[in-house]
Amino acid sequence: MNQLHLNKMRRELSRYCFIPDEEWNEVAMVARLLRLKKCQHFTKIGDIPDKLGFISSGILGVFCVTEQGDEKILAFRGENQLVAALGPYLEAQPSWYGIRALMESVLLCIDFKDMYRLMSDHSSWNTLVRKYLEDLFVQKDKRVREFLLEDATARYMSFKRNNPGLEAKIPQYHIASYLGITPVALSRIRKNLKKVPTS
Repeated sequence: MNQLHLNKMRRELSRYCFIPDEEWNEVAMVARLLRLKKCQHFTKIGDIPDKLGFISSGILGVFCVTEQGDEKILAFRGENQLVAALGPYLEAQPSWYGIRALMESVLLCIDFKDMYRLMSDHSSWNTLVRKYLEDLFVQKDKRVREFLLEDATARYMSFKRNNPGLEAKIPQYHIASYLGITPVALSRIRKNLKKVPTS
């Protein structure tokens, strides 16, 4: 396995908590490299999820499909972030959403069974997973608040603020889906914002 990916993963995860060498060595033993081409799935709708991924490079989209067959983007996960369909795994249910690469991506993956073993054996992993879940809760709380209390322009500005550089890397229709609007509406918002003085 490419040591650069492991070093990057350790550096980023250490922002959550300190990971001693002996504990990290166990992680390196169970982590596996996963390369995804554009449109390849990390988790398919209907799968029983089995792994947590650290995104070393690339962008993944979390999506669902409505009864009418429309695809809805729920979230984006990018470089140095973790990604997993943890909810369906905890419920032992097929995932109602999918996760796929929006561009060529490289991940380091750990099976959930190994993750929970690490949590039971090492306090650092308990702390790491707890803080990761706290971050996810805050992100989802903000997203619900935005949809309930903010208009589409405000949601777009929040997206740009929270995801610097992402807009240039993915198609506009993915961003529109994430914001809950049409690509035409997004184009109109962007055009109107360009007319607004920045000073």
